[in-house]
Amino acid sequence: MLKRENFPEQRKYTTISTLSATTPSSLEKATDILMCLANGISSATEIAAYCNYSISTVHRLLQNLVELEWVVQDEMSHKYFLGSLVTKLASNALAAHRYLVLHALKEMSRISNLTEETVILGALDRLHYLKLHDIPSLHNLRIIEASDRFKGQYVGATAKVLLSQLADKELKTLLKHIKNEPLTPDSVIDSDTIWKQIQEIRQKGYAVSCGERIKGAMCISAPVRNYCCPLALYIVGPEDRLKPNLDSYIKAIIGSADLISEDIRGVFPVQGGIG
Repeated sequence: MLKRENFPEQRKYTTISTLSATTPSSLEKATDILMCLANGISSATEIAAYCNYSISTVHRLLQNLVELEWVVQDEMSHKYFLGSLVTKLASNALAAHRYLVLHALKEMSRISNLTEETVILGALDRLHYLKLHDIPSLHNLRIIEASDRFKGQYVGATAKVLLSQLADKELKTLLKHIKNEPLTPDSVIDSDTIWKQIQEIRQKGYAVSCGERIKGAMCISAPVRNYCCPLALYIVGPEDRLKPNLDSYIKAIIGSADLISEDIRGVFPVQGGIG
């Protein structure tokens, strides 16, 4: 019989059946089935083996999920895939992260009051940057961050903090294929150099960049952990305003990122880790 070890290419996740001390409910089993589909386990036989459920139970729940548009079945291969309802629910990416934002607001406000600079919470969602929330600088002269600012360019402190949370295999593949272009004379675009900087970020727990994306701008960024995708909490502002208090701001951003990480611990399925 197929077992979990037969799926080495899939990232391992914990199913309800391995957590529950009692027999999982139909809703819990349906959740496991959806998780299997999200991880590329798409036949009823494979799902039954992975979750240790009977094939009849899996068939019955799959048919229920098809009727509710959570799942769709391919008529040719007879395999199952996530359906249109999942797409509809996920179409508003910001709404999907609203719980996280609510739990980050207190610390973001604290950093904003301390620095008076722009404070941003950003995510790397399917290797695309997503600005989840920002508190603008209190100064008239401020650095404006566009919501789609990466546009495939992984340059600057926040980009590297987000990349540092990817598993090594995924990170190496990405660095092979990205084609960074210098946005300023200070942009670091060499993949080997970025790899070394990412290793330093993993050790120190933060990153600082000066003028890599916008000339004269400084960014101080720290990872927020325990979430389903890479997150970064960061400050961005003119270098001449941030630099005099750099050490205290680094300490503050790390502290706030750690508090948010602890606050959301155990709430979200955690992404594949480093290594």
